Amino acid sequence: MRKFVTVLSLILMTVSCQMPPKYIPKTVKELLPVGATLQLTQALEIPADRSFIYIANGKVAPLKNYNTVDIYQPYCMFRLEKPSAAARIVMPGSFEITRIIELEGYYGNLKDKKIILASHSNHGFIKTGKMEYEPGPSTIMYATILSIHSHAHPDVKELVCGHWDDQGVVEPLTLGEMKSALGKLITIHSKDAAI
Repeated sequence: MRKFVTVLSLILMTVSCQMPPKYIPKTVKELLPVGATLQLTQALEIPADRSFIYIANGKVAPLKNYNTVDIYQPYCMFRLEKPSAAARIVMPGSFEITRIIELEGYYGNLKDKKIILASHSNHGFIKTGKMEYEPGPSTIMYATILSIHSHAHPDVKELVCGHWDDQGVVEPLTLGEMKSALGKLITIHSKDAAI
């Protein structure tokens, strides 16, 4: 019995002394220091009446009245302060990162939303109705917001990168995923760390 207690004590001491695995930072906020720079490598055109463009797979996505990127894959939005009546060109240059925020945006299920239903009567009346729709778990966007500044382009506000997924599945973008979304269109540079 004494031998059993001794062996059990040694096993318990060995197990309790094991260190948990070392955490390896991987999100943009963990790896990218404030003060790092983004280098825009080619001119970007922001269309009239818009304040942003989408970037995915290293290319500017076409702008329509809907998002033309796959929101379940990493993508970014290059944003100006406000829309303008005329198209604007942001020339290649350097932008300093002044702040980094990670944000979860929750978008719940549709339930009891009013919708407009066209009637088939002779008078062509429009009637209102209700729609019940519960597609499953809420969809969440996990975004990393980089506030950026350039003296040459004071109207440029931020670079927002993220992706959508079901609640409980979505995680912050890794630095590698953000770089993949930006491709060679926007590169990342830091004095303090290899990126």
